[in-house]
Amino acid sequence: MAFWRKKPYDRTQALAQAEKARGQGRTDKAIKLYRAVLAKEPNDAVVHGKIAPLLARRKKLRGEALASFRLAAQGQLKAGFTDRAIALYVQAAALFPLETELWEEIARLDQVRGRRADAIEALMEGAGHLGKTKPTRPEAARLLRKALEMEPWHLEATLRLARLLARDREKEEALALLEDIAGRVRGRGRRRVRRAIFRIAPSPTNAWRWLARR
Repeated sequence: MAFWRKKPYDRTQALAQAEKARGQGRTDKAIKLYRAVLAKEPNDAVVHGKIAPLLARRKKLRGEALASFRLAAQGQLKAGFTDRAIALYVQAAALFPLETELWEEIARLDQVRGRRADAIEALMEGAGHLGKTKPTRPEAARLLRKALEMEPWHLEATLRLARLLARDREKEEALALLEDIAGRVRGRGRRRVRRAIFRIAPSPTNAWRWLARR
């Protein structure tokens, strides 16, 4: 009687087969093959980075996809590759734009790299996605507040936060933010602030201050 021995695990071959399946558009097979590698090496950051976008294509596996993105990014960070980690978080945020923590992590890592402008841009982009619906508007405001912690008089972040606050009936705070920055900007920036004030609190005085650029 013949007994067939199970082939020993060969990482190189397994990954080659997974890559081939992915290249052929055979997503389910590629996922199965990558999972086989992860069953042997569950903390492999590179493989998590490869499987994550494939999992994201399957609605029922999106939670697993997000977990793999995070494991991949964390693995790159541990290896000292901060920019690779940022790239993974950016990819994840594009697929999961309503995950506040992804935008926060991108911003945090950009700050670590000394790129404050990029950090603020990431927070603003995330706020743009989260601010579209009422349930996630508080999260959008949270991101904008973080941007203002980095740069207190950032005009665009202030205007966006004020608009969100006004929509959620927090007009007093919105107006306080705008009045504060109105005295710190000039030209077109001040006019934008005065226009925002008028829209939140229409009055002859606010209309005059807007049109007179005061």
